[in-house]
Amino acid sequence: MSLTGDLDEAAANLFGYLRALDAKSPRAIAVMTIPEEGLGEAINDRLRRAAAAR
Repeated sequence: MSLTGDLDEAAANLFGYLRALDAKSPRAIAVMTIPEEGLGEAINDRLRRAAAAR
């Protein structure tokens, strides 16, 4: 998600890609978690909440 390993850039890119994918109404989107440090905790939390049943 970031060529330089920048978590801010990775987060922005990840959620941009997810919005673009979601607009295509896929049956599923697979995403791996990232290390639970710093911004990684917030990113993983958001991914877990997005994956919860609605």
